[in-house]
Amino acid sequence: MDEDIGVTARPPEAPPSDRVAAPASPGFPAQRSQFLAIGLAALAVLWGTWATHAILDLRRGSNHLVKVQLADLVREYVQTEARSGMPADQVTAQTTAYLKALNETVSAHARGGTVVLLANAVVDGAVPDITMTIRQEVYARVPHPQPGQAQGMSPQMQQFFDANGASSGNGK
Repeated sequence: MDEDIGVTARPPEAPPSDRVAAPASPGFPAQRSQFLAIGLAALAVLWGTWATHAILDLRRGSNHLVKVQLADLVREYVQTEARSGMPADQVTAQTTAYLKALNETVSAHARGGTVVLLANAVVDGAVPDITMTIRQEVYARVPHPQPGQAQGMSPQMQQFFDANGASSGNGK
């Protein structure tokens, strides 16, 4: 009879369930993979930028290998101290202070990322020599030793020259 009047019968409704159905989004997995791909591409660009910057900094940086003639610096100082005429305990104290300042100065250069080589260990002549720089930095911290003044002749030498005549000898 419902068909006679043009009304169609509705199908019976499904019993209500406790779960709420999630809205259908057919593009969600595709969107997730696109976001993941964009994120990975952004990370790759950031890493590439950082790596390029780090490599260029290494190239632009100061010399990474330098040489120092430590033996010459120490020899020069010790020779000057030996000629200073100061008492031995004072020479020892000043030499200790000099060696400590020398060590700290060379260490400061090494902490700055520079590899400091001893001059004897250098084979290639293209390695810059910073010996004079180290010398100036150390003497800025420790006073340069002053050579001693001539003390005159000892009484024995004076007697010898007086007795033999200092100017009459021919050096033989």
